[in-house]
Amino acid sequence: MAPHGEVPLAALQSSARGWHGIQLAVLGFIGLCGVLQGNAGKDNPEWVRDIAAVLVLGSLVLACLAVAMVGTVAWPVDEAGGGDQDARVVKGARRLRGGIGLTFVAVAALAAGATSGWWPGQETPSSAVEVATRTGVVCGDLVQASPGSVGVHVGGRTVALPLGQVTSLRSVRGCD
Repeated sequence: MAPHGEVPLAALQSSARGWHGIQLAVLGFIGLCGVLQGNAGKDNPEWVRDIAAVLVLGSLVLACLAVAMVGTVAWPVDEAGGGDQDARVVKGARRLRGGIGLTFVAVAALAAGATSGWWPGQETPSSAVEVATRTGVVCGDLVQASPGSVGVHVGGRTVALPLGQVTSLRSVRGCD
């Protein structure tokens, strides 16, 4: 039978080795996300890009630290040394919990940094419309007109098209 404390220490090391594999996958994911980010959010305000960069780099640092913490439990350097087995188990369990916690914080920081990709664009909606009638097509900005007609501002003047003559009306980004 194993001396008191060796079975819990072996179980702790086995658990740490399993978590270490997960952490390496998380570290790879964080690196991949950083590479794939590229020009994402290039139209965002500078302060948003700065915060996202700090969060992504911070998540990488936290993940590396977490991998090191769990790695020291999974493969302890002082394993050959004697010492109180119970104290080693308590200290190793504390480092394992801390490393796992840092891993989750790193993933959360990466997720927060990635949200900058959903920042609303600076594009303003266009009021340009293309109105087709039986006699042709008119393109311009939609304006208010008298009841029963569609108003289109074209070339400095407003054209009122009777609704009975309109065959189609569609929004366009601009007129050629």
